Amino acid sequence: MRLIAFDTAGPVIGVAALVGTRTAARSLRVARGTEGVLPELVVAVLDELGATIADLDGVVVAGGPGAFTGLRVGISAATALATARSVPVVVVDSLLPRALAAGFGPTPLLVWLDARKGRVYTSGWAVDGTRTSEPADVAPDEVLAGWTGPFRATGEGALVYRAAIERAGGVVVGGAADPGVSELVREGGRRLAAGGGCDAAEVVPLYVREPDVGGTAAV
Repeated sequence: MRLIAFDTAGPVIGVAALVGTRTAARSLRVARGTEGVLPELVVAVLDELGATIADLDGVVVAGGPGAFTGLRVGISAATALATARSVPVVVVDSLLPRALAAGFGPTPLLVWLDARKGRVYTSGWAVDGTRTSEPADVAPDEVLAGWTGPFRATGEGALVYRAAIERAGGVVVGGAADPGVSELVREGGRRLAAGGGCDAAEVVPLYVREPDVGGTAAV
């Protein structure tokens, strides 16, 4: 199986390729101009594995939650590539690959992306990898009120709210900014092998926040 994956949900964007069991990944912090950076990352990961766009069997994309503009760029790139190649798209929520990259155990895991306006996009996992909460847009203190005892936290939002997490007894993992794009492409491969995936025209972002009045939306 040969796949390409995009994650543009946060300020650190990532692209990964999967060829058989081998993966290649690149991630980069981008303030603006994500759409101009993605093609370079695609070429880099495919070249590393000796593959080309013509070889692809599918495309994987982090579908949200995350920054609206970033998600729009990533989803547009993924669907355009899938349409051009007539291959399926696998949509994975943005928080799961970050959880997989951090790993599960020995304590529960909290994944946060900064949602701005004093809120985070969040989901939690038990030590055995069981998801304990679905993606939501919540105030940090509201999340932490339900977390007692030692726990780990990852994601850009965990870096933004590190002090609050540590006061609650949590520890921010090393590499918390890593979008986990290698895990994203592997997860996409597992889902595609199990019969998952959809047509590019059916891809819908995971919205967990209503658009702001005036058109500046967030998901």
